[in-house]
Amino acid sequence: MQPAPSHFNLGCAKLLKIGLSEKCVTANPLEAVAAAYCTQAGLTLHALIGKGAFKVTFSACFQDGRQTALKIYRPGFNIQRVLREVEALKRCTHAHVAELFAIQQFELDGTSYLVSTEELLLGGTLSEKLSAGLLPRTDVMTVGAALIDAVSTIAGNRLVHRDLKPDNIMFRSDKVSPVVVDFGLVRDLGAESITQTWQIQGPGTPLFAPPEQLRNDKAMIDWRSDQFALGVVLSYAAFGFHPYDHGGDRADTIVERVALRGKVGTQFADAVERENLGCLITMVQPWPIGRFHTPAALSEQWHKQ
Repeated sequence: MQPAPSHFNLGCAKLLKIGLSEKCVTANPLEAVAAAYCTQAGLTLHALIGKGAFKVTFSACFQDGRQTALKIYRPGFNIQRVLREVEALKRCTHAHVAELFAIQQFELDGTSYLVSTEELLLGGTLSEKLSAGLLPRTDVMTVGAALIDAVSTIAGNRLVHRDLKPDNIMFRSDKVSPVVVDFGLVRDLGAESITQTWQIQGPGTPLFAPPEQLRNDKAMIDWRSDQFALGVVLSYAAFGFHPYDHGGDRADTIVERVALRGKVGTQFADAVERENLGCLITMVQPWPIGRFHTPAALSEQWHKQ
């Protein structure tokens, strides 16, 4: 996808997100901000497509007809995290990481809003794909290879995504090419941590997080934390359950077992052997030292399965 027109391309990087709907909505209070911004920037506003704690996402079109995800950040959001997200993603150009076209401040009625235009991904999320059933082994291998490649690039820039999960893996319109999205919790290993040391649990989605994130063991967090999360994602894609599920366990029981560095379930070990996906066992080891030491080693073994 080509960048936005030069008069509007105010800073390139990489980012996010989501689906599309045809009709413009009017219920969201930030729609007025989106509409005013589109008028100034020469875009056509379409529909509300997502709401989060810190931002609201609309679909829009450039004058040449190309679609984009337009994000309006709510006043009072954590600017440190957003700036870190943007600066980190400037270093992270990759085919399987979504693209940020531009980001800027926009003022309306005396209030300043942060606004971004990003790649609009029309193929849905991995969560939606899995709601229709497990992925065939060939698809697991293809998606896994692409995501391992993306994680390798993220790691090569001394970044940790920290929130890999099916909701944060989207597909382009071909519904084949997976894309890592939402770097809002990215950790830059070369910068001071934003997460307070005293916090009992670090940021992330507990069901996909490794023990070091759940326990906020910040010194242990590196690319191998993303490796663990990706292993959980691929386990759900291939088998439909968490590696640490011992048989119909509740999510909180699974999370506690991971945090305590317990053992993977027998059903997981059996499924791995049956489908010849031994890499997953290594990827979800409870201690980082037990996982693949480098992205290259993980990639090599993945392609040998």
